[in-house]
Amino acid sequence: MNPGSWASSPSFSYAVCRGAIAFIWFYHGLIPKLLYPHEDELAMNVAAGFSPAGALQLATIGGVLEIVMSIVVLVFWRHRWPMVLTVIAMIGLLAFVALMKPILLAAAFNPVSTNIATAALAIVSLHLLNVIESGG
Repeated sequence: MNPGSWASSPSFSYAVCRGAIAFIWFYHGLIPKLLYPHEDELAMNVAAGFSPAGALQLATIGGVLEIVMSIVVLVFWRHRWPMVLTVIAMIGLLAFVALMKPILLAAAFNPVSTNIATAALAIVSLHLLNVIESGG
């Protein structure tokens, strides 16, 4: 790739990271929580002490909050706090899974890989924002 091309610019890399994070928040809010409440989502909530109806309600609230977070990531494009919040949320949500339903940590397409990768994208995004703001 040509070093001067748009694809090698920090702004492009920043947009890819930020867009991917917004997509992850949106997808995980919409698909396994709102449209097709996944049994694993519900099982974690039941393990946390919620009734089956409460587990579904919690999944719905979580799905809405995740979609809101995807919008926040895009609307506050040049702000650091959505990325910091993403890192904290990924660690916290991973800990929640580990405590409530640790068997899910060994499943295919598990929260370990998803949450760590999302947190890493957020950290890279924070670095790239520093590079962009410093003119590098």
